[in-house]
Amino acid sequence: MTEPHLVGGAEAAADDSDDGDAAADPRGWALPRDVSVSDLGSLADPISEHNGQAIAVAPLIDHPGWLAKLYRPDQHPEDAHRLDLLISAPDALPAADRAALYAGTCWPAARIHDSGNPAVGCVIPIAPEEYRSELRRGTFSERRFVEIDWLAKSDESIRRIGLPRPGFEDRLAACRQLTELARILESLGLVYSDWSFSNAFWSPARRSVYLIDVDGCQPRKMPDIHQPNWADPLTPQGTDADTYTDRYRIGLLVAKCLTGRRDAHAFHTVAKSSWQNQPAVSEVLLDMLLATDRERRPSAAQLNQALNSGPYLRPAPRPTRTALPALPPTIVPHPLDPDPVKPVKPEPKPTTVPPNTSQGGWMLALLFALVLALIIVLNH
Repeated sequence: MTEPHLVGGAEAAADDSDDGDAAADPRGWALPRDVSVSDLGSLADPISEHNGQAIAVAPLIDHPGWLAKLYRPDQHPEDAHRLDLLISAPDALPAADRAALYAGTCWPAARIHDSGNPAVGCVIPIAPEEYRSELRRGTFSERRFVEIDWLAKSDESIRRIGLPRPGFEDRLAACRQLTELARILESLGLVYSDWSFSNAFWSPARRSVYLIDVDGCQPRKMPDIHQPNWADPLTPQGTDADTYTDRYRIGLLVAKCLTGRRDAHAFHTVAKSSWQNQPAVSEVLLDMLLATDRERRPSAAQLNQALNSGPYLRPAPRPTRTALPALPPTIVPHPLDPDPVKPVKPEPKPTTVPPNTSQGGWMLALLFALVLALIIVLNH
């Protein structure tokens, strides 16, 4: 298996350009690949603010279909060079891969500079409208981008928000495209690291996906930002993310989207599944997720090949695996017991109070005194 290499081809492409000018972008970007803030014209109100490395993402009024992504002022000094490499990287790809990258990602088209700051931000395309759907929550509905998070849920959960239930083929199509994009990035020697639910959109109608935030890609390695539920057990905290981290995370994302399960349930579902026409998928995923040697993890290209009904050409010897993670405790609701029969309290028996002998004597004495007094009165 050949090692991926970006930077030779991309750097050469960047050096061959004339002061940032390049052939017309096939997506319709008309300005050079290195533009000043004033070149962009007016910006509309931001559609996003203070999200990750960006302080704002705003539409370009004079260039419909494009956004200015403006970075925080504390970016690394090398960011200008890194952005130039990213912008030029597709030039080194075969035509089919270049078309797939442009169609499936918001790949940057230009670096934005200003006096004293060579990397104010970058120009990226607006995600296609086909990735928006009317999402229903009870009686309320809203048209918004559909995050790929929904593919990691059950068909019934997806149906409840107003989207069509995805069959296995729909899930498979989305995962094929995800891994195709991962394969292309890996072939360029780029680390994305951010494979997670919120960084890709899904179109149920077109059975396709669209990857965002790709302008953060870095060659070979990058800081590994902690993401809950996406931590690579073989990338120690405080070390950089690299190609092998990416392999774990794209494997985890595919496992969750393909099975509609989350957490350890996704691992267990993969382990017991034998998908028709994709016999190698389970083996590739389990080696990606459970290999004890991170460098023995299969590549994104191998996973993409398996998802396309190809063979898994595993290098010998077979990678050793850790055990499947423990499933979280399942709380099974018990049927409600019938109301217990309450014991009937017996009516209290009346208590018989024995006569008070002292009280009876006093009454007789009083009666005798009254009779005596009556007799005396009558005698007088």
